[in-house]
Amino acid sequence: MTKEVFRQEMLACLEAQHDRYPEMEQEDAVKFVFQGMLGVGHLLSGRKAVTDYIVRETEQLTADPGEPLTEKLSPSWCRLSLRRAMAEQIPASVIAGLMLSSRSDIHFTRQDVYDFCAGVKWMTDISSLDKIMEETWLPSHSAGYRDLYHPAYRVVSADWISYMEAVARIAAGQKGTDRLLVTIDGPCASGKTTLAGKLAEVFGAAVVHTDEYVIPHAQKTPERLAVPGGNCDAERLAGEVTVPWKEGRTVRYRRYDCRGDRMLPEEELAECSVLILEGSYCNLPAIRRCADIRLFMNTQEDTRYARLKERESEASLRMFRDRWIPLENAYFAAYGLPDEGCIAIP
Repeated sequence: MTKEVFRQEMLACLEAQHDRYPEMEQEDAVKFVFQGMLGVGHLLSGRKAVTDYIVRETEQLTADPGEPLTEKLSPSWCRLSLRRAMAEQIPASVIAGLMLSSRSDIHFTRQDVYDFCAGVKWMTDISSLDKIMEETWLPSHSAGYRDLYHPAYRVVSADWISYMEAVARIAAGQKGTDRLLVTIDGPCASGKTTLAGKLAEVFGAAVVHTDEYVIPHAQKTPERLAVPGGNCDAERLAGEVTVPWKEGRTVRYRRYDCRGDRMLPEEELAECSVLILEGSYCNLPAIRRCADIRLFMNTQEDTRYARLKERESEASLRMFRDRWIPLENAYFAAYGLPDEGCIAIP
C-alpha cells in the first residue's frame, strides 16, 4: 500500500469518526490522525507496566456490551474499546499483549501528521493546529469530548479487527483449563502462520506446524494421497504432540524435513498454557478431538494466489496448483470445512 492510498483510507476513517462524534474538536481530530499514522509504539514499556496501567483504568469503568469493540483509525491502526473488552472478558494482560504485538510496515513522522491535518477541509484553524503540534508530544482529547463521550480505549494494530473473536475465545478458554489447544486450519497462503505468530506473542503460546508433519516421500503413494488429508501424518502428530500435551505430559517431538526427506533430532516443547497447531489438516479426526478452539482462515482466493506468486518460484507455484491445492480442496470437501465448530476468519 502506498502512503497516498493510506492517507485516502485514513481520511475516510476520520470522516466516519466525525459523523459518529459530531462534537469532536480540532484537538480530537489531531489526536485521531496522530494515532492513525504513528500508532502507539513510542508509548509502550514492559508488558507488566502496560497491564497494570490498564487494570487501574478499567477499575474505574463499567463494562458496556453496546460499544463497538474496535473503531478503525487507518489501514494500520484501530482503537480497542476498554468497556467492550471488559464485557467480552478480555483481560488487561491480553490487551497489553495486543498493544505490544502491534506494528505497522508504513512509517510516518510528526510532519506527516501536520501536513495531513492541514489538508483536511474542516480543520481550518491552522494557528490552533500549530499550537497543538508545538506544545504537546501526544495530543490529548478536548475537555468537551471527554465530558460528552468518555473515551476509554487502547490503540492496537488494525490487523486485530478480524481476529478479535478468536482473541476473546482464547482468553475465555484459558479460564477453564491450564492447557488450551488452538488449531488454525485453512488453504495455503491464507495467513495461518502469520496469525499463529501473532497469537503466540499475545498469549505466550507455543506453536507447532503441520507442515513439519507431512508424510515422508516413501509413503506418498497414490493410494495414500487419494485419502482426504492423507498427506499429513496426523497419527504421529497426535501421538507425539497433541495427546501427550493435553494429558499434561512433557512433549518430545520430531519435525520432518521435507526437502531433506529426513526426521530432525527430537525436541522438547516449551512449557506453556496455550499450544497453537497451525497448518492444513488440523481438522483430521486424530487431531481435532483434542482441540479446544478451532480457527479457519477464509482469506479470499485472489489474495492467496497473489501471496503464492510473490513467495514461490514458478516451479513451486505449479506444484501448488497441480498437487497441493487440489489435495487441500479434497480434504476441505471431505470434512465439510469450515464447519459450524470453526471460528471463520475473513
